[in-house]
Amino acid sequence: MSKVKDLKYMNIQKVRQCFYDGNIWTKTQLSDVTQLSLSSMTNILQELLKNQEIFFIGENASTGGRKSKQYVLNKDYRHILKMILKRQINGYEFICQNVNLFNQVISSQTVSSLYGQVDELILLMKKFLSADSSITMICLSIPGVCHDGYIDVCDFELFENVNLLEMIRDFYKNQIILENDVNIASIGFYHQYPKCQHLAFVYQPAVQYIGCGMIINGKLYNGFTHFAGELRYLPFYTSEQQNQMLETQPKELLEKQLSTLCCVFNPEMIGICSDVIDCLDDFHLNTIPFKHRPRMIHVKNMGSLIEDGLYQMSIQKILEEEKNDDKELY
Repeated sequence: MSKVKDLKYMNIQKVRQCFYDGNIWTKTQLSDVTQLSLSSMTNILQELLKNQEIFFIGENASTGGRKSKQYVLNKDYRHILKMILKRQINGYEFICQNVNLFNQVISSQTVSSLYGQVDELILLMKKFLSADSSITMICLSIPGVCHDGYIDVCDFELFENVNLLEMIRDFYKNQIILENDVNIASIGFYHQYPKCQHLAFVYQPAVQYIGCGMIINGKLYNGFTHFAGELRYLPFYTSEQQNQMLETQPKELLEKQLSTLCCVFNPEMIGICSDVIDCLDDFHLNTIPFKHRPRMIHVKNMGSLIEDGLYQMSIQKILEEEKNDDKELY
């Protein structure tokens, strides 16, 4: 690719990044933010309008000179299918949301299951895809370890040792994201505290075992085989002991796991969501020197973090895809 073409698609990406914040923009505002000339901005806006990626929505109020044209992202340029697999005490749930680029829900459905079968997920996915051809991104939250589309340890036992990505690719050729649920929640948590570049999110469920997502330098850390954050495998307690402590001593169990996390990772902040501990006000990490203790935030609704995390991951993936499409175009 020539330097001229390379510069052109980079400039388009700068402008596109602005529109994906959901705000209304004028050409002058975009030029000021991106440091691109007004003539370059005119060409880029014409191209995005031609592709219907953005819309012209009118002119703003005049301050004495020529009125400025206003533009906004076409929220229906793409749709995103968010799917959350959630383990319940007496079964399993598939939570589905079809959203636009502003994260507004177009349609949704929650399906309860006795066994949590892969076929149930696939059928539900196909139902949403057949109803909306604008879905160009599927983003799944999996309560387990996911690596290259392959499901390892998972709270949905029938998903273990399944190449889920390959199964979906058989009927869907657009973008697909498969990620651990706590990792996704950590992205949603980071979005609430973007100035904190080193943070963790920990989830202690009432069923199964603790999970942890880590953000390092503002980016999700997965580890070598996407196994990072699997605190259940710390050598302090067996699975049987953890199950027992979850019922009788959940606070002591969580404190020990968090202390280990602080020693290994040293986060500035930890978001904590527990299904079995109502209040964390008297929570202490006494083995950690005071100046090295993180700020701890009690999170009561992990579901909203997962929903936001899925959206944030999808938007980032869409922008990367548009960038690659620009490379091929130019």
